[in-house]
Amino acid sequence: MKPNKKVLLIGGTSGIGKALLERMREDNKVEQIFATYHRRQPITNHPNTEDPDVKEPDTKATDTENTDIRDKVVWLAMDVTSEPSIKQAIEQISEHVDHIDWVINAVGLLHNDSHPPEKAVKQLDPEFFIDNMKVNALPSLLIAKHIKPLLQARLKAGQPSETDPAIYATISARVGSISDNKLGGWYSYRMSKAALNMGMKTLAIEWQRSLKNVCVAVMQPGTVDTPLSKPFQANVAKDKLFEPEQCADNLLTVLSQLTAEDTGCFVDWAGKPIEW
Repeated sequence: MKPNKKVLLIGGTSGIGKALLERMREDNKVEQIFATYHRRQPITNHPNTEDPDVKEPDTKATDTENTDIRDKVVWLAMDVTSEPSIKQAIEQISEHVDHIDWVINAVGLLHNDSHPPEKAVKQLDPEFFIDNMKVNALPSLLIAKHIKPLLQARLKAGQPSETDPAIYATISARVGSISDNKLGGWYSYRMSKAALNMGMKTLAIEWQRSLKNVCVAVMQPGTVDTPLSKPFQANVAKDKLFEPEQCADNLLTVLSQLTAEDTGCFVDWAGKPIEW
C-alpha cells in the first residue's frame, strides 16, 4: 500500500470491520479513514476503547473540531439498506476530502435472534430471505453508485496506476460460490452472497470501461471468531478459525497486492482464486 490512502470502511464497529479499522488506524500509509456505524456511534474514535458508553446516532459526520487531531478516523452514520442514508454519508465524505482511494464493505448478515441459517427449504422465511438480500447483496451496488465520483476524482488527479489501483472491495463468503456448494442449506445466506458476487463481477466489467485503474474485488475472509460465526464454530479446526486481527492482516495484505488486472476477482484470505 502506497502512502496517504483515504479509505471508506463500511461497518467499522464490530467483528472484521473493527479489526480492519484498528489495523489501518495504526498504518502510517493510511491518511484518513471514514468508518460507518449503523445505530450507535462510539464515543471515542479509538475502536478498542474500554469505555462502554455510546452516543445515540447522529446523521452527520463527526465534527472535525471535536475529533482528536492525532486520530485519522471520522465516523459516519449509514444504514446500508437505505439508499438515502448511503447517499448522505458519501456527501459528507465529500465535505472532508476530494477523493477516495479504497472502499471496503465489511457488513453482512448470516443470522439474527429469531432466524438461524436454514437447514432445509421448509425453514425458509420470506422476510428473513429479503433481509439477507437487503444487507448482503444490494448495499455494495448502492455504495458503488454513489461513491463513483470520488473514485473518478482520484483518477483525474493522476494518482492510480495499474500496480496501485483504486480498490473497491466487498467481503463475501465461499458459500456464495455455486460451484463450491456441496453441502446445501443456508438458502438465504448462500443466495444473497451469490447475488452479491454476480453484482460485483458485473460492476467490475462496467468500471473497466469507465474507470481506469480501479480493482473491484470480492473477498472471502475465512471463518473468523466473531458473533456472526460463533454458533457455527464447533466443527471448525483450530487452525482454520481466525482471530479478527489475523483476518484483518490477511485481507489487507491481499488488498495491497491487487493490481488493475485483478479486477473482478473472487479470492480467499490468502489471495487464492475461488470458483464462482
